[in-house]
Amino acid sequence: LPDTVSFEPATGGLAAPDFTAELVDGTEVTASELWRDRPVVLVFTASWCERCRAVHRDAASVVAAHPGAALLGVVGEDDLEGAGEYAEELDLGRPVGAASEQVWLDYAAREASVVVLVGPGGKVLRGWPGGVAPAVLDEQLDALAG
Repeated sequence: LPDTVSFEPATGGLAAPDFTAELVDGTEVTASELWRDRPVVLVFTASWCERCRAVHRDAASVVAAHPGAALLGVVGEDDLEGAGEYAEELDLGRPVGAASEQVWLDYAAREASVVVLVGPGGKVLRGWPGGVAPAVLDEQLDALAG
């Protein structure tokens, strides 16, 4: 998190279920470490999903305009191999990782192309099945800036 950026702790919302995902480069990331001090946009996606590519690109574009905010693409654990090619094709410079089906269920992501905003400190603030309009996500992230 850059020294010049701060975010207000999220109020309201439900506690975000913590999870660990294996990134396409083989490292592991723990979600709670990401959202400790910053908002995190989770994009539940799939390597085979054409619509997901546009949703993921839109979310990445908005997050890139908010220094300090994080983005994590989440595929199913059986899609890790395909996720490497997906991440390379999108070339977003943002991580994509695989998580268990239980993680998807914990976030009510029954199918790919779900976007979830987790506020600093780990509160689920919003979820958008099918994706979110960039202007809406931008407004939500702006509201969290300190």
